[in-house]
Amino acid sequence: DVCAAANEDTLSSELTIEGDSAVFLQEQNTIEYVGNVIAFMDGMRINGDRILVEMTADRIKRITTTGAPASFWQKQNMTERDTTATANTIVYLPATSLLELSGSASLTQGGNAVSSARIRYNLALRKLDAGSSDFSQERVRMDLRIPANRAEQDSTQP
Repeated sequence: DVCAAANEDTLSSELTIEGDSAVFLQEQNTIEYVGNVIAFMDGMRINGDRILVEMTADRIKRITTTGAPASFWQKQNMTERDTTATANTIVYLPATSLLELSGSASLTQGGNAVSSARIRYNLALRKLDAGSSDFSQERVRMDLRIPANRAEQDSTQP
């Protein structure tokens, strides 16, 4: 089943989701997709076993994806590498451009990688916050890609 829903929070934004089955609960204003689900929106792709779309007044409030793991991909411009992420649960909030990853979460952007129990990433501001809950002992790990000779790369002189 395929469903496309307009999101009026951002101009010309459209959500397209494909899955093996879909259930629309009008009273709760939700659509649940199950089985090898793929969602496309604003140059992003989210894959998982299950996607729950929550709406208010015909606007998309929250997209929750679960999988083992679920994955996220966002196309960047020509000069930057694409952003990719995996986690057991991926929550996307379109109104605030916030991506919340939880459960064995990892995010890679521009060759830099972050892994933690929980990662919050603002796609619009490119702000990342990683950490674990109080009861988790999992630490935050970052692998940064640093050019060998920064001065040489930044130089515009011949």
